[in-house]
Amino acid sequence: MAKRLFQRVADEAKPPAIWGRPGCGPPDYAAYVLLDDLVESGAWLDLELKRPFLAAWVNDEDFDNPDLNDPIVALGQSDLRKFAAMDPVVDLESLRGMKVYVIEPYLR
Repeated sequence: MAKRLFQRVADEAKPPAIWGRPGCGPPDYAAYVLLDDLVESGAWLDLELKRPFLAAWVNDEDFDNPDLNDPIVALGQSDLRKFAAMDPVVDLESLRGMKVYVIEPYLR
């Protein structure tokens, strides 16, 4: 069985991250925790995996109108741009409309 996208990102990042770390808030914050871990560790991720991971965020219906009053969402917006700018660099706008099948918790 193929690993889910976010689990693959956590496993294949260098250094690896933890997907679904216990005690890090509600389950729907898991994606934000993973993204923050990637940024804080300076993780490298193969472009073929980094692009769909970032596309899942960019193509979320709330990406263009985030609730910046929620500190987790505000941090996620900042981390997303930081991670995209890390090597290998990904232009977030180039990911618009990219179809990604994500079965992990909704990105909110």
